[in-house]
Amino acid sequence: MSDSDKSHPDNKKLDPPPADFKGPGEDRGCTDVLCSILLIASWVLTTGVGLASMGMLPQEVDPVTNTSTAFGIIKEGEPARLTNGMDYKGNICGITDYETATGENTKDLTKAFYLPSGAPVCVASCPTEDDYSSYICKYDIQQLLIEEDDDDLKSAMGGAYTTTMECAPEVETADAWGYCVPQAAIDALMSKAAEEANKMMNKQCMTTNPEDDDGNVNKPIEATDNEWVERVDGWEGNLEGKYWKNITAPINCKAQIYGGVSADYLNPQSEDGFFDRANADMYTASNVIVGAGCGVALFLGFVYLYILRIPGVLSTVCWGLIALIEVCLLGVGYFAYNNSVDWDPEQNSESERSAEEAAVMLYVAYAFAGVGAIWVCVICCLRKRIILAIGIVKEACKAVARMPIITAYPVFQVIGAVLFLIPWTVYMTYLASAGDVVVDCVCPSSSSFDMSSYMSDTSDADAAAQQQQDCEAGGCFLYKSFTYDDNTKLVALYMLFSWFWTSQFIVAAGQLVVAMSISTWYFTRDKSSVGNHTFFSSMKKAMWYHLGTAAFGSLIIAIIKTIRAVVAYLQNQAKNSKNKVLQAVLCAIQCYMWCLEKCMKFLNKNAYIQTAIFGYSFCTAARKAFFLILRNILRISAVAIVSSFVLIIGKLFITIAATAAGYYYLNTQMADELNGLWCPLLLILLFAYVTAEMFNEVFGMAIWTILQCFVADEEMFEDASMRFAEGDLAETVSKTQKAAKEQGAVVVPAMSGVGPQTSGPELE
Repeated sequence: MSDSDKSHPDNKKLDPPPADFKGPGEDRGCTDVLCSILLIASWVLTTGVGLASMGMLPQEVDPVTNTSTAFGIIKEGEPARLTNGMDYKGNICGITDYETATGENTKDLTKAFYLPSGAPVCVASCPTEDDYSSYICKYDIQQLLIEEDDDDLKSAMGGAYTTTMECAPEVETADAWGYCVPQAAIDALMSKAAEEANKMMNKQCMTTNPEDDDGNVNKPIEATDNEWVERVDGWEGNLEGKYWKNITAPINCKAQIYGGVSADYLNPQSEDGFFDRANADMYTASNVIVGAGCGVALFLGFVYLYILRIPGVLSTVCWGLIALIEVCLLGVGYFAYNNSVDWDPEQNSESERSAEEAAVMLYVAYAFAGVGAIWVCVICCLRKRIILAIGIVKEACKAVARMPIITAYPVFQVIGAVLFLIPWTVYMTYLASAGDVVVDCVCPSSSSFDMSSYMSDTSDADAAAQQQQDCEAGGCFLYKSFTYDDNTKLVALYMLFSWFWTSQFIVAAGQLVVAMSISTWYFTRDKSSVGNHTFFSSMKKAMWYHLGTAAFGSLIIAIIKTIRAVVAYLQNQAKNSKNKVLQAVLCAIQCYMWCLEKCMKFLNKNAYIQTAIFGYSFCTAARKAFFLILRNILRISAVAIVSSFVLIIGKLFITIAATAAGYYYLNTQMADELNGLWCPLLLILLFAYVTAEMFNEVFGMAIWTILQCFVADEEMFEDASMRFAEGDLAETVSKTQKAAKEQGAVVVPAMSGVGPQTSGPELE
């Protein structure tokens, strides 16, 4: 680092504290208040945009287009426009004000019924039973049938028009999100799915009788749950053999004894089918799902912290994983080298590989050997920092264990995000439905011609009708899409920015609270006085003084994310235009912005820690965090390696152990009450994984906070006895000073922040 860099005011060691020092950041003031005001203003504007899109604000009517907008910018939306079907004339069922030939208005016809041609018509309700004497037709033909008094002639007309695919008999349908889906189609799909499921089950479940101890096959069968049982009569498929009776056999082979899987079992509407049973299992085991997935998982997190604090465990794990990585690198290199020798035609005349393939494999072997050598060099350079990092992780374990309530804080973050996301999603749905509906024509890939670009916007009703008729005549279908004006696009971009800012603000606020809690623990002499009350006190301080700093840092991330969203949109446009040069440029920009986002998130996290410790505003905290990273790059690298190992192992341990505990309880205590174990176990796995993620988020932030607290501690106190470091951290400092004295070095204050410096060799 240059002398000019060293002279930077933010790149100097901390001044010694006063004698009555009780920890940095005691005298705090509100930071970055302007950003807090801007964030609140953005929420107000987001609410205004949402209410305007819902039509709850005064509307202005454009006399030219006859459309109403709020403030002349935001159109009123209707979510049903997104979900409801569209008839063959381009009218959205239940939305468009169009009077059909039958005298009905499509605003009152909310369901879409598909004719054999694939052209839908709007109907008031979906048919619930088969009636082949009644027909649903295109509107003009439907009027002809209504006007015909002779029932026999009416039926004959309906049948005739059915052959031209302009009518369809009323068949039983299921109402699926406003679309009338024929029940026969559902049954056929479920039947095919059941057939495939039974084939798989037959393959795994059917077997022959095992041999007895004397080697005789087809020994007598004993009728117990753990023995083989014969197939019962009535099983379709004419499959001979024996089946597992025990419910723990693969895929619950007991189902085969009762006739296999049926189409009704897989039907979502079946009252005793697969989905109904899955829902019943989730309800029955709900307490176990929440208890094992959340409660047990959180308990296992603290068990994991306790295990890490056992002397020798963390060191063994870290150094063992480091050694394992080296073994894997060298092992792959050795395997590649052996393959290159076996593949080389000059050394192995029986080889079917070419000399070029053998050479490539040899280069792969050299590459992995080189990476292995680099890994050894890196570890040798970081060995003492890794020892320090292990001590930091142990201290983080102690800090989190003293304030167990801190691990529940992410739950409040999730609640806050959901509380914002619910209205935001409603607003965005209305905004998305405020676009102009465009009717297009799409053709199946098997069609001999493509009319997808045939439809065009036209105000001529006759021309539009002709286009629709030509589209259908070509074996194609109408579909709706939405176009948006520039104002709507800009409003949508702002709403996306609002979500980015709010979500990142929630994350930043959580990091601040955790950092302040952990730093308070570190700079307390009597650690026994720290508890859950310390967390609540720290949360109060963070919320009162530093939410503006969280808003500032999250604003930067939100801006970067918004730029990335715009670039992604431009990438999609460039892909459609097939401009390769533009695609390459935009891809490079996207990669740069991704890297910038990752770097800023890392810098922000360290800046929040500086704010938590010293009460700095964001800009000052970011500068000091940046120079701290530069001064302690080797320490940070070591902490990154060790913390990654610890967090990954912790995530796997918590998730797998919680799921195993849930399985054991369900299998031993509730097996008779459940139709199957897989659905509750899947939910337990999901809940445990989320709990482990939240636990790791807090634990990881605690590790980085302890690191910065330790650096501040050693810079402020030249006398090690005055420092707040305890346990492994204090032992690390003592070893460093002892080694310095043995080498005759003079210990001087750490101007570079990498620990006590000496005039002799590097000791840390």
